[in-house]
Amino acid sequence: MALTVRPDPHRPSGGYAELSAASDALPETEATVSVFDAFSERFLGIDGWQSDRAEFGPYPVVQDGGRATLVIGPEIVNRIEEYAALKIRVNRVEADISWPDDVVPMPGAARIGGLAVARAAPARGAGALTGKAPGAGTPTPGTPETPGTATETATETATGTAAPKARSRLPLIAGLSVLALLIAGGALAWFLMQPPAPIVTETRKTAPAPPPPPDPCDAEALAGLAGLPFAEGRALMTSCGARVTPQQALAALEAGADAGDAGALLLFGEIYDEGANDDPVETEIGLSLTPSGSKAADYYARARAAGSAEAGARLDRLCPELRAASDTLSRSAAEEYCRP
Repeated sequence: MALTVRPDPHRPSGGYAELSAASDALPETEATVSVFDAFSERFLGIDGWQSDRAEFGPYPVVQDGGRATLVIGPEIVNRIEEYAALKIRVNRVEADISWPDDVVPMPGAARIGGLAVARAAPARGAGALTGKAPGAGTPTPGTPETPGTATETATETATGTAAPKARSRLPLIAGLSVLALLIAGGALAWFLMQPPAPIVTETRKTAPAPPPPPDPCDAEALAGLAGLPFAEGRALMTSCGARVTPQQALAALEAGADAGDAGALLLFGEIYDEGANDDPVETEIGLSLTPSGSKAADYYARARAAGSAEAGARLDRLCPELRAASDTLSRSAAEEYCRP
């Protein structure tokens, strides 16, 4: 095979491919590339597949050990499916190639209580009362006991009849004690049967903490970057910086260019323009494309037509370089886009 294709070993994540041929077949220091799809019989152009031949480049050619190699980027690789039957021409070298499956697009590249109650201790029972009633056989102090009279018997009356014995107060006292116990027990039972007093607790309502503000640069927000108007997406890319991936930035840029947005077309021209590399999309996000003066002029011209005055100024600066260039693409771009 006169021409071989393999993944670019310096960019294993995809989006770039290395073309190589014998040095005697490709002796130049730079080369242009055209791609023809044998199935659809169409050429690959900057805006997709088309009927007219289009050439990408020029790309730098490196001569090493009898082989000439050049690297093509996402502008070609992202648009080709695996195993596609292609005819690729590099300057004068042309070969039929089945696109290898290990040369893959850039990842993500867009196409386009209860109340406790203490129980009272039960009333203590009255102890046994002892002693005798006064006069029941107890001699009065200082009075001699009458001979023949027992302390446990009553004296006889003058009529000769015996006096009745004095009654004991023990039964009365015992009955009063039992009555007191019954009353105390009833009172305690009534007290225990009362419903408990409700427990009142004070609950202070605290205002909930406000939710944190949404992160405008989170993964979900950046995933929809390509769906925003380009001016809004450009502002988001500028504020989020390196949190935006090059693939997300390229998708937003392609969507804006497809919609004819002057800002997107101008930024595309700046990325292709080797002399304009100070935009945050390049310096912070890291989006880069192979420099091409002819492509930069094309996008500058389209941005100028869409109303961008800055694009016209950048094209005027680029035109002398295009006129002085020796390659066909640059001279053609100068004739087409540069004013006399």
